[in-house]
Amino acid sequence: MSSAPLWVVKLGGSLWRAPELRRWLEILVAARRLRVVVVPGGGPFADAVRDAQPALGFGDRAAHRMALLAMEQYGTALADLEPRLSPARSLADLRGRPSPTVWMPLPLADDADVAESWDVTSDSLAVWLAGALGATCAILVKSAPLPDAAVPVTRLVADGVVDPALPGRMARFGGAVWCVSREDHRRFARALDRGNPGGTRLVPAAEGQEADHRDGDHRDADRRDSDGRNVYG
Repeated sequence: MSSAPLWVVKLGGSLWRAPELRRWLEILVAARRLRVVVVPGGGPFADAVRDAQPALGFGDRAAHRMALLAMEQYGTALADLEPRLSPARSLADLRGRPSPTVWMPLPLADDADVAESWDVTSDSLAVWLAGALGATCAILVKSAPLPDAAVPVTRLVADGVVDPALPGRMARFGGAVWCVSREDHRRFARALDRGNPGGTRLVPAAEGQEADHRDGDHRDADRRDSDGRNVYG
């Protein structure tokens, strides 16, 4: 296995019909100094699960597994759009296959110690995977406007940009977590050569509480983002 740093990059489900999606795929497969694992969001496939649950009445455990299948559907589409992406279903595959790979999460569902809840999306799953693989960092590509500075993760939870389970998952990971706007793909491409993804560095919850006291009631202009609201987005 290559000794190059590993980045886990989550492509949000809200990118599914964004013009930037193909550019992101091109950039990620072109990375040479890094190994890349792509985590797919759920996109419209996960939205269908959310819409179906109240009508059919199935429980959260079933919804969780169905949303993981939605991520696999999106991941299958990404691999078809970019054939250089290799689907991988186990940690051994993710570690052993040539970069870049795209994660198909269902086989690992029982091993991921995450709640089977709507509070968990592909944000937290990406950070879980980063920890399981010993990745250098996790990058969450978002459609929401983002501050170009460090920000408490709890603030982005309150703004609906990341899921409520993420602060706890970040504490377990211990590595760096970043959010990058989908429109910043050019800057991200340049950052690949520097080993720093740029964008918005998420500050862990304990540090974020101190920052909130210093910063008062500042919030992003866009408090609600479809990428944050979509289950497993």
